[in-house]
Amino acid sequence: MPASNAKASAAESTEQELVIARVFDAPRELVFECWTEPERLQHWQGAPRGFTVTANQSDIRPGGFFRICMRSPEGVDRWLEGGYREIVKPERLVFTHLWLDANRKPAGKETLVTITFAERDGQTVLTLRQSGFTSVESRDGHRYGWSSALDVLADYVAEALNEAARCMVVTRVLDAPRELVFDAWTDSRHVGRWWGPRGFSITTHAMDVRPGGVWRFDMHGPDGANYPNKITYLEIAKPERLIYDHGDAGAPGYFRTTVTFAEQGGKTKLTMRLLFASAAERDSVVETYHAIEGANQTLDRLGEQLGKMQGLTTARVFDAPREVVFQAWTDPGRLKRWWGPKGFTNPVCQVDVRPGGAIRIHMRGPDGAVYPMTGVFHEIVAPERLVFSSSALDQNGEPLFEILNTVTFADEGGKTRLTVRATVMDVKAGAAQHLAGMEQGWSQSLDRLGTEVEAGSGPPAESSERHPEGGSD
Repeated sequence: MPASNAKASAAESTEQELVIARVFDAPRELVFECWTEPERLQHWQGAPRGFTVTANQSDIRPGGFFRICMRSPEGVDRWLEGGYREIVKPERLVFTHLWLDANRKPAGKETLVTITFAERDGQTVLTLRQSGFTSVESRDGHRYGWSSALDVLADYVAEALNEAARCMVVTRVLDAPRELVFDAWTDSRHVGRWWGPRGFSITTHAMDVRPGGVWRFDMHGPDGANYPNKITYLEIAKPERLIYDHGDAGAPGYFRTTVTFAEQGGKTKLTMRLLFASAAERDSVVETYHAIEGANQTLDRLGEQLGKMQGLTTARVFDAPREVVFQAWTDPGRLKRWWGPKGFTNPVCQVDVRPGGAIRIHMRGPDGAVYPMTGVFHEIVAPERLVFSSSALDQNGEPLFEILNTVTFADEGGKTRLTVRATVMDVKAGAAQHLAGMEQGWSQSLDRLGTEVEAGSGPPAESSERHPEGGSD
């Protein structure tokens, strides 16, 4: 290539590429997160100062995309989209960049943005390269936009560093699906069994899990001391995120908690982030009350509770309408004919079918031994859904365990798909042998239910069987 052509090509290449370098007084992991973590990206969005982002979609992964609408101070909307080519944490980010017209069609040539993050004595040197411009004017217009956007990013990074000094973060991977973990955090029947460090227990007075709702409870310490608590829910995005205030803003001990639940191959990565009013208050709580150790003990207990909650899920399809199958669960005369494993009978079978109504069943085994159980109905939606708790009793009439049972009845062309989810809520000593046979017991019970519903309805039950009072075996 002649020298003159080489010089011209180099000049053209320079004109087609924008290069901006900026030093941030922050660790590069944090600066990188500001580009790749939605919770941080939403605070600046790559928009110049004075612009607002009115729409945003993103899937931040190699092969993923983004599409945003930026509104100028004059009210003009500009749409932009791109695709992620490379994400190398915390070193490098490569994505395409394309402006769209009002109809969201390409309005120019696609360019390529490459951002590198270099660590230098605790600071971050960010270098942004954008290539593929068709003119110097286009390149320089983007220089203004990116420079202004990086100013906004610098402000947010400084704010995030200040926030980091006020923050306590605890992370745990839990061996349970995130829907179940979220339920454990928001259902009073679960949360009371694990909340607080080891040796603590709680009494819930009210729990209203909705934005603006309040959870009032007392924590009871190992020394007998009581600690009143108040939580106000701000955001509930099931099963992804919870945000709530602990205490009242401005009052001693106040902090804001954000809990995220991320799916991770059937498990859940839980991140709990507590933001205090000041760094001094955060340090005091950590040092004086051993808050990090307490939070880890609390998550240990949550993991143990989730293990108990796993229970089992089983499903059957019965050749009978769901109204008939539902009735077999709620009519005591029919229930007593199939409830329990093969060879068992139910000399006592009393159910009060209403929310809060009691269940009392005595199962008699083939050897004549009697196994009493009690329960309570929590939800009844005929003919779609039943939710009830059940407990097997020991020789002293005390519960060995408590199981929350959710039964759904789905119509499938005149047949019924029945799904039973049995979640173990609490276990006492001596319950292991009973729980070990739970899967086989349900299987045999549902075999008997199939015989009952597919054979048609039997004789009606005595009306007294619908009430829990009295009765003996």
